[in-house]
Amino acid sequence: MAQPPAAPPELTPEEIAARVGMIKKMLLVGGLFVAVGYLLVGSALFFELTQFHPLLDTFFASQTQHSLAGGGPDRAGAAALNAQLATIHQWPSTLLWLKLGGVAHILTGIFIALAAIVRALSMMPDRLGSMMTVHDSVPSTDATPADD
Repeated sequence: MAQPPAAPPELTPEEIAARVGMIKKMLLVGGLFVAVGYLLVGSALFFELTQFHPLLDTFFASQTQHSLAGGGPDRAGAAALNAQLATIHQWPSTLLWLKLGGVAHILTGIFIALAAIVRALSMMPDRLGSMMTVHDSVPSTDATPADD
């Protein structure tokens, strides 16, 4: 005959407080990851709108005979064209890194926050048991009879 599993030991108030402190730290770290992610995505959008798009506008206004791929007549002697194209072609990889890095940071922060929430929810029975034992151990001073 199998014996029922033993009940887990009750947590002391100090252990519960330590777990709550760890959950708060997890939420803080998750919030920091989300904040860094939003800063990365925001900076990517800022750079795209203030530096990358003006470069494209300048290129299309000044180089009407050439494409962004570098095709067009008389490209061999055009140092200004080559410099503009080199500057423009460096931006997409930087913007992509900022956007993807920002999204990755945001998702990591959300994952850490969700892990903290799961940990807090799994701790609720222990906290409830602790509160019930504290409440049961305090004698009631209210001697009024119940209204039936």
